[in-house]
Amino acid sequence: MRKYDLTINKNNYEVIVKKVTENKAIVEVNGQEHTVAINQIETLILSEAVPKPAPEQVTGPKPVPAAASTVVVSGASVIAPMPGQVKAIFVREGDKVKAGQKLLIMEAMKLENKLPASQDGIVKQILVRDGDIVSQGQELIIIG
Repeated sequence: MRKYDLTINKNNYEVIVKKVTENKAIVEVNGQEHTVAINQIETLILSEAVPKPAPEQVTGPKPVPAAASTVVVSGASVIAPMPGQVKAIFVREGDKVKAGQKLLIMEAMKLENKLPASQDGIVKQILVRDGDIVSQGQELIIIG
């Protein structure tokens, strides 16, 4: 679930997204539950939303384990390969991880994707929680 505190035309709304499926969403707006039909979903990636590599990473991408072929890696970050929902996170900030170790499960298009660590290191930051809806290209976990 995600909660949004929104202001639209100077009106405040508390929106809780309870469940999202392929063709509908269950949302609560200011305490009142609604079922919203989803007619079409498009993924838009704004250039400022795509993480930029740090200067030391400009020399080339780090090798990705064969099991991680569906994962886009930006330096030491795990990036969402497509829009979807975080289903489980197997690590905590500060955990030591090995390249190829499964860090989280993301559900996209009714398929579960097990996203691995791109390199050995320590989990520096977890940027999502269980149940979060994520966009393609969104940074999920940072490994240092």
